[in-house]
Amino acid sequence: MTGWIVALGLLGARAEAEPPDRAAQIDVSGDETEARAHFERGVAHFDQQEYREALEEFRRSLAHKKTRNAMGYAASCLKQLGQYDDALEQYEAMRREYPKMPAKTEVTVAADMAELANLVGTLVLTGDTPAGASLFIDDRLRGRLPLDKPLRVSAGSRAVRVEKEGFAPITMAVEVKAGRANVAELVARSRKGRLRVSERHNWPLEIEIDGKKTGTVTPWEGLVDPGEHTVRLHGFLDAEALLACEVPAGKIGERREAARQGAKMESGVESVSVRLYDVTEVVLGAEDQDASLEVESAPTGARLWIDGKEAGQTPWQGRLPLGEHTIEVRAKGYIRARQDVKLERRKEREVTVALDKVPREPGFWTAEFWTARKVGATAAYGAGVLGLGVFAVSGALALNTSADLKEACPGGLCPRERAGQKERAHALGVTALGGLIVGGAGAVAGTVVLLAVRPGGSEQRVRAAGTAWKVGLGLGGPSVEASF
Repeated sequence: MTGWIVALGLLGARAEAEPPDRAAQIDVSGDETEARAHFERGVAHFDQQEYREALEEFRRSLAHKKTRNAMGYAASCLKQLGQYDDALEQYEAMRREYPKMPAKTEVTVAADMAELANLVGTLVLTGDTPAGASLFIDDRLRGRLPLDKPLRVSAGSRAVRVEKEGFAPITMAVEVKAGRANVAELVARSRKGRLRVSERHNWPLEIEIDGKKTGTVTPWEGLVDPGEHTVRLHGFLDAEALLACEVPAGKIGERREAARQGAKMESGVESVSVRLYDVTEVVLGAEDQDASLEVESAPTGARLWIDGKEAGQTPWQGRLPLGEHTIEVRAKGYIRARQDVKLERRKEREVTVALDKVPREPGFWTAEFWTARKVGATAAYGAGVLGLGVFAVSGALALNTSADLKEACPGGLCPRERAGQKERAHALGVTALGGLIVGGAGAVAGTVVLLAVRPGGSEQRVRAAGTAWKVGLGLGGPSVEASF
């Protein structure tokens, strides 16, 4: 067989490459005796074509002392076992260790290496390649990821397995072709990362991930989906634990029960990035939240801001960190109000905020405007109605008196006894005219009051045209003419 022939060539048939004395093949010094014994047993196994046992003996020999012959035999055993990549690497190590070998040995080694080069290919891993994971090819450990260079692998069907503690293994089969670069794209079936959460004082607080309760307490470690996550701690602690700043170790049930009693504790929200098949650790510090605040407002239902962040609507009740806080209350149509409050341990604080309305000028479409205008318009229109009533009554009397004078004064000539009646008709006509003037003025004034003012302080006045009045008294009675 080829490996066996190469081994003989390396030894120079145990005569040409080394002195004929077998003992001369290994210098006797220190633990060289052990190296020589393992080497002899390896040769015996090799002669019986028991290559796996021979390889083990040659490796033990090399562990005691490196020799060219033991390295050559080991390479030949690897080749016979089909581990062509390891055999090639063994020959390369042999050349580095012994750069000046006998000519015949060098020719034999070069020929064997050329043959092995045609039986191996290189393998590059892509895809899901978690850092620090162990890489196995056909159940043989070949290193840890990431690889610093392409891996030399024997041609044929190879089983690739990537293992990392705490995660499911990633496996795949790849067909390695000799003399070329081969790519294996790994795909993890369980796409998870590992998250470790702890509290800096070792307090057992409940864990909330992405706003959802997990039902577990710190410290905790578990699998989560890769990507961005938020983590928050909350719970309760008794006074002794707070003063000691730690919680003695105990059973899980006891620690979980401790997280439900005592003073309220809470941490801030921490954002963490979890990578596939990687471990991310987050340590949070919780603070005493055992101070409650209740905020009410007038009007109710106003928007509430606490320390610059919107908290909801009033009435509002919740717990906040101890110390100074600024609350702000806002409502539409009201002036916003701000107030500083100080929260103390285990004390409830109630705050009531009364908001003032925003002052504004009366506008055309506001109730205030119409209320004011209605009063003025009503008074003006009332005076107008009264004036028109006077006009109607006085005008009717004046007309009747004029009709009597017309009958008693044919041709416009009235007897002396009718002079008083004539004066009364004239007075009634003047009164009717005054009532008409007052009635018209009231109607115009009421209209002006309703329409004169517009929003924003601008005014639009309603102007009546020039009014001409003409009063006369004749045989037909008094007459009134008006133009607007």
